[in-house]
Amino acid sequence: MTMSNRGKRYTRQFKEEAVRLLLTGDKSAKELGRELGVTDVSLGNWKRQALHNGDHPEQARPNAIQIHRAVLEQENLRLKKEVESLRQQRDILKKSLGILSADPLQEGMP
Repeated sequence: MTMSNRGKRYTRQFKEEAVRLLLTGDKSAKELGRELGVTDVSLGNWKRQALHNGDHPEQARPNAIQIHRAVLEQENLRLKKEVESLRQQRDILKKSLGILSADPLQEGMP
């Protein structure tokens, strides 16, 4: 952290948007932090607070960082699609490797 950022205060809205970007984007905390001008440690802390407050809203302070369930559902859906795509790619590779490594003489070919 540079000396100019030490002790800098960010609004709740800024923190929530940063957490949303972290959860729904494909950038690491370090990359996103660099773009936003905050440390990856701060982003990690904000994420942890937002997830905790979302799970336990009754324990959250009135102005605490929170992440909305819809954001988490959106990220969950994106990840499920990504997993399905990766499974399909894996299956295609398995099949192609099976075809390429099959011994044609054992399958009755002259």
